[in-house]
Amino acid sequence: MFRIARFCAMIAVLAVFVGSFASAAAKKAVKAKPVTKAATTAAAKPPAVVIPTGPKYMKVVVGQPFEAIPATGPSKLTVTMCAEQTAPSTFSVVFGKPLDVIVSGAELVGPGKIAKENVKVKLVKGNDLLPANNIEIGPAAALFWVDVTVPKGTKPGLYKGYINFSYQDKQWDVVPLDVNVIPMRLIGSSKQYALYTSLSPFGEGTSALDTDSYANFVQAIADMGFRAVAISAMPENIGDVLRVCCSAGLVGGTPVLAFASGCDMPTVEQIRAVETAKRTAGIPTIFQFCANNPCSEEETAAAVEKARLMRQSGCQVAATVSDSETAEKLLPVCHALNYNIDMPYVQALINGGSERTNKWEWYWWDARREVHENRMNSGIALWRSGLYGCMPFWMPKDETDFPERLDSLLTMAMREGVTDTRFITTYMKALRELKDKKREADKDYIAATEAYLAAFMIKPMDKLTPTDLMGFRAKMIEFTNKLEARL
Repeated sequence: MFRIARFCAMIAVLAVFVGSFASAAAKKAVKAKPVTKAATTAAAKPPAVVIPTGPKYMKVVVGQPFEAIPATGPSKLTVTMCAEQTAPSTFSVVFGKPLDVIVSGAELVGPGKIAKENVKVKLVKGNDLLPANNIEIGPAAALFWVDVTVPKGTKPGLYKGYINFSYQDKQWDVVPLDVNVIPMRLIGSSKQYALYTSLSPFGEGTSALDTDSYANFVQAIADMGFRAVAISAMPENIGDVLRVCCSAGLVGGTPVLAFASGCDMPTVEQIRAVETAKRTAGIPTIFQFCANNPCSEEETAAAVEKARLMRQSGCQVAATVSDSETAEKLLPVCHALNYNIDMPYVQALINGGSERTNKWEWYWWDARREVHENRMNSGIALWRSGLYGCMPFWMPKDETDFPERLDSLLTMAMREGVTDTRFITTYMKALRELKDKKREADKDYIAATEAYLAAFMIKPMDKLTPTDLMGFRAKMIEFTNKLEARL
C-alpha cells in the first residue's frame, strides 16, 4: 500500500515538473520580440538612391541657355519648371588633358521619379547640337546642352540627379542636377505654330527625305511645341504624309503646298482629293496654298485665279506673301495669309497697332538665320502682334545640310519662344477666370498683374536677354498661382 502511494506521488511530481516546463517554454515564446509592421515595412523598403557627388576631376561652369558661359560660376545645374514642359540648361567643361568620354543623363529622384530618358545631353558646336557619345574633353572648354522633360502627372517637388561622364565604360565624373517641379499646370499656347518647309518624302533634291528621316523630322517638330508642318507633295501622295504627321500629333491647321509654286492651274479633282486625304488621315483643318511669295504680276494673277477655283471647290485657301501690293490683291480671295514679318502691316501690329483684318493670319521669317530672332519671333513678338500664329521658314541649304535633325540652337530658341507664350496663355486663363468672379476685392491685384505684362510687352525686343525672359516667366508663375489661389 505504501509503495502504491509513493508511486502515485512520484507521478504527480513528474506531472507538475512537465507542466512547469511547458509553461516556461510558452512564456519564453510569448516574450520573444514580435515583428512589428514598421520593421516589416522597413525590410521591404528599397535602399535609398545614392546621388554621386562631383565634379571631382573636371572644372564645370553652369551658364544661362543662349548666353555666353562665364569664366566662373556654379557647378550644379538647377532647373525650375512645370510638368508637361521641356526646359534647357547648359554648362562648360575643362579637363587638363584630352579624354574621350560618353555623356548621358541619369534618373531624377524626388517625390517620384523622372526617367533618365527625359534627361538628354548634347554637345554644342556653333549652333548645332550633336550627340554626346565618344567625344573629347580637354583644356579647351567643351559646351553641353541639357534638356529636361517633366512628364504629365509628375508630383511637384525637388528632384535630384546628375549628368554622367563615363570613361572606358565606367563612371568617371558627374555634374549634379537639381530639378524643382513647381505645382502649376502649364497649358498649351493659344497661338498656332506651323513649320513651313519643302522637306518631304516626295521632295526633290535637297528637299527629299527617306521615310524614317521624315518621321523623325515631324516628331522633332512636335517636340518643339509646333502643331503643324507644311506638306509638300502632290494630291496622290498627300494622304501618306498626313498620316505620318497625325501619328506625331501634328494635327493643327496644316499648310498644303501642292499648288503654291508655279502657274499651273490645279483641277477640281486634285483640290478635292486633298480634302479627301485630310478627312481620311483625321486632320481637322488644312489650308491649301495658292501661292508662295509671287514675285511678278503674272504669278500674282495666276494665284488669284487658283484661289477662286479653290474656294469654289470648297477648301480653305491661303497664300504666302512678301509685299503689301500682292497682299492687297490676294486678301479678297483668300481665307488666310502668311505675311513676311518685315512687312509694314505686321510691324505695325508688333509695335502696338490694332487694325486687324478678319482673316486667319500668320507671319514668317527665315528661321535658319539667328537664334535671338527665333526666340522673339516665336514668343514675345507673336504675342504682341495679336496674329493667329506663325510659320517660320525652315528650308535645306545644300546637300551637306541635314535639316531633318532639327538639333540646333535655332530650333531650341523657337521651342523656348513657344514656351514663353504658354506661360502667358496659362496666366491669361487664370486672369479671365478671376475676372469672371467680378469681385471688388480682386481688382487691385488684377490691375497690378496686367500693368506688369503691359510694361514688359513694350520693352525693346532687341534688348531683352534670356535672363530677362527667365525673370518674366517667374513673374507669370507667381501671378498665375496667386490668381488661382483667389478663385
